Amino acid sequence: MDTTAHPQLTRLLRAWSGGEAGAADQVLALVYDRLRQIAAQRVRMAYPREQMAPTELANEVIANLLEADVSWQDRAHFFKTVAVAMRNFLHDVARRDAALKHGGGQIHVTLSAAELEPGDALSGEVESLHETLAELRTLDPRKADVVELHFLVGLGLEEVAQTLDVSLATVNRDLRFARAWMKERLA
Repeated sequence: MDTTAHPQLTRLLRAWSGGEAGAADQVLALVYDRLRQIAAQRVRMAYPREQMAPTELANEVIANLLEADVSWQDRAHFFKTVAVAMRNFLHDVARRDAALKHGGGQIHVTLSAAELEPGDALSGEVESLHETLAELRTLDPRKADVVELHFLVGLGLEEVAQTLDVSLATVNRDLRFARAWMKERLA
């Protein structure tokens, strides 16, 4: 069952926002498998060489969602928030890794003893992607939503159209524009 289209999800999200006891647990039980799938996809994209567990990312996002005071509007709002939370967490991890690789808490060695670590370029790529997506959000929030829902959350194009309440043609146009714009910015 596709939890992103589950009819009870919006009702449960609003109950959670209203402080209904147990609503948060019901939401998380309903969407946990989907969150873990999204996390696995994000970890593979952001850290293909490292062993960051998707469960770690999913649980970190869940912990942050439980602590946040959010007035959930609907499932689209929830999954967009999840996508942003995962992107931000991975961005923070990449920044922390980059800081550690550039002397933060490390023993200093001579250049002849140093080796290029495989994650160095990857940390920069995550940082650049994060910044580019933030720029796109400033330029056109809907296009950023399309990118996040499709690539970060893993929704199909028809699901993105339904979630954002726009036509499939609009989603395709937004995605084409966003890809071209981001490719140019990242080049």
